[in-house]
Amino acid sequence: MSISIAQTRQQLSALIDAAQSAPQVITKRNAPVAVIVSAEYFKRTEVAAHSTDSLYSSIMAARAAHLPTDDLGLVTGATRAAAWTRSNSFADTE
Repeated sequence: MSISIAQTRQQLSALIDAAQSAPQVITKRNAPVAVIVSAEYFKRTEVAAHSTDSLYSSIMAARAAHLPTDDLGLVTGATRAAAWTRSNSFADTE
């Protein structure tokens, strides 16, 4: 549901009640400017955002701990950046 700022001022109580079942978009000149959500929805969103950050951190730690190796078990490339990149097979080599 979308509601203008002027309507929001007049119907704040009804808007808060509606936000308990679904997010409510507030518009200004037909452009979205804010969203009202229930406290439960906001809490779930916050938890999901924090778990995504920890997942990213875990992936980056695992990536740093396990660099790619060649057939002999040696790390390829001189640096971590070089180990995770490969040369362009279409580049001209002269």
